[in-house]
Amino acid sequence: MSNITNNHHIDLSKEIMYQFTNGGKVVVYNSINRTSTDFQRIISCAVFFAEQGKQVILTPKFNSPLKNEQYHEIYHSLIGTKYYGKCPDLCINGIFYEHEGYIVNNPKANFSNMLHRGLKQSNRIIIEKCGLSERIMKKSIRDRIKAGVFIEEIWVHEGSQLTLLFKNTEGQ
Repeated sequence: MSNITNNHHIDLSKEIMYQFTNGGKVVVYNSINRTSTDFQRIISCAVFFAEQGKQVILTPKFNSPLKNEQYHEIYHSLIGTKYYGKCPDLCINGIFYEHEGYIVNNPKANFSNMLHRGLKQSNRIIIEKCGLSERIMKKSIRDRIKAGVFIEEIWVHEGSQLTLLFKNTEGQ
């Protein structure tokens, strides 16, 4: 018998929002707030990957993840990782990604804050384009890696497009 209580029940029903002929689809949990400021940006990212034939799920947030059996149903693959207990925004072909945006007009601080917040949720993050050059962003990523931060992928979202900024090829 589990020590986990289920007193934080959320609606785990899902809706297919987009489906493509190549098999790609975007699935959204009905418990997700579709009026949040990030929702449209996250959907745009999800559609980008689904158009490539990938299965994308927008995942729900839990207030007390480790006290909720439902958390384990969705995020069980995070067990044994430093991200266990976190709720990344997207699951793309079974791999979790975090989306981060910004609200102030300070490109350097925005980029740094998006990386900082995002890397708490996943080592694969999607950030909003913030006005920094690719060179400066890549230098910041290299500096974090040198400092011992494990980063798998960084994508930059602008409009309806995503660009892969960094992909770890060395398996840190």
